[in-house]
Order: sequence, then C-alpha cells, then structure tokens
Amino acid sequence: MKIQAPSLAISRFAKSALALAVLAMSFTACKDDDKNPDPDGGNPGGTEKAFIPTKDKSYTYKITDSDGSMGDMITKIVSTKDSAGMDVHTIHNLIRENEEEMTLVSKAYAKGGTTTNELPYPTAMKALVNEINDIAYISDFKVTGFPQYQFLENNGKVNSALTFKGDPIKVLMELEIPIEDEGSVLGKLESRLTYKNGKAVAEESVTTPAGNFNCTKWEYSYEVYTKFETEVTQPEITTEVVNVTLWTAPGVGVVKSIEKGEESTSTTELRKVE
Repeated sequence: MKIQAPSLAISRFAKSALALAVLAMSFTACKDDDKNPDPDGGNPGGTEKAFIPTKDKSYTYKITDSDGSMGDMITKIVSTKDSAGMDVHTIHNLIRENEEEMTLVSKAYAKGGTTTNELPYPTAMKALVNEINDIAYISDFKVTGFPQYQFLENNGKVNSALTFKGDPIKVLMELEIPIEDEGSVLGKLESRLTYKNGKAVAEESVTTPAGNFNCTKWEYSYEVYTKFETEVTQPEITTEVVNVTLWTAPGVGVVKSIEKGEESTSTTELRKVE
C-alpha cells in the first residue's frame, strides 16, 4: 500500500498549521520610533513604551528559510476599539508565499508596563484544511488552545520577562486516506504546540534595510509534537524543539527574528516602514 507520501504531507500540514500560530505571536508588535512623535507609546507618564504598531503605517518583513524558500509579510493595525478605557488594536498580518496569500489576525494592548499580544483562532487554518483535502478526506477536525497570550515587559532590559499564557495548541484529525486502486485507509493525526517562557538576554544594535535599531534581544522556545498513524501502519512520532531569537526596539516592536529547529532555520527581518 502506498501511503507514505500522504503520510509525510499530512505531517507537514500539522507543523505548518502550528507554525502559523507561532508566526502570529511573533509579529504583533511593530512601531517606528524615529517617525513617531510620541516615542513613549502614548503613556502620559513618559515611562512606558508599548510594542504596538502605529496606526496608518504598514510594516513589511522578508521571510527566508534555510531551504531557499522566501516570502513576505505586511503587518498593520486595521481597527482600534476602547475597552474599559484601554485601546485594543486588531492587527492583520498578510503573508505572501509561492503566489499564495493568507492573513493572520491578532489583538494587542498595553497596560501596567506590559504589552499583551492575543492570538484568537487563526483564520488561516481554514486555508490549510482546504490543502489537506487534496490529500485525504477529513472526517473529524478539532483545534483547541486558543486564544493564546504573549506578554512582553515594556522596559526591555536584560532579564525582562517574555511569557505565554494558554493551554498547548492541539490539532486533532481523523482522516480517510485514498490508496491507489485499493479504496482508502483510516488515519489519525495529533499535533501539539507548547510555548516555553523566555527572557531578554542582551541589548544590542541591529541594522536592517529599514534602518538601524537599538534592540533588546529575547530568547524563548516552543515544542512541536506530531503523531500520525493509520489502521495499517505503526505510529510516526516526532518531537521538535525550536529555539527563537527575537530582536525588538522601543517604539518599533519586532525588528528581526530567527527560528532554529533541528533541520531548518527561518529568518524574518523588517525591510520597510511606510
């Protein structure tokens, strides 16, 4: 029975779906300090600098993977609402890769010296479900673990905390996988993503095509667990820890990030602010 190829494709799908969650959590904070007339993020006391985009500006990032593939992402605020005296911003992250587009939606707000990034259920997962339907029929599909929250201490000094709140993100699927001239077999996919808390480890200067930035360097990690099995094969189980290095600047947000897994590395860099 030839089910290896669908098996590998399904496993990649699971990791891709969870990678979207990682991406949205990593890029909800971008504001250009040099052009912002209020570099303290709107705080009357002048001591807090929130990592939240400036309205009416867009931020273009280039995404480069170690396998040579490339893409870009455009981040901007699309709406702001008052909630109990606090501005809550809805942010769209438009990702373009291989002539395809998908949008990740997140929310961000600042309070008490902390920037909070909230990730609701990613609408982009619907597009990924459509992709896997080309390989197998999904008879059951469940996603849990949303919303996810990321917290950044706004002072950005060494040892400042970068933390997460929320249960691990889980994707569960039951599948009917077609086999050449032999009908189909039943399969099951379980994938889980768990964020690990991190902290600021240094303060350093970073230069990108968008300019030179005095940055806080953060480090954290996440773990991706995937289990795939069918009624005629043994389970395929993989666990990968991905280490993330993230550079942010006061009033700018994310300037650059590097995600390094066991077999691949992805670099995202701010290229343009307009």
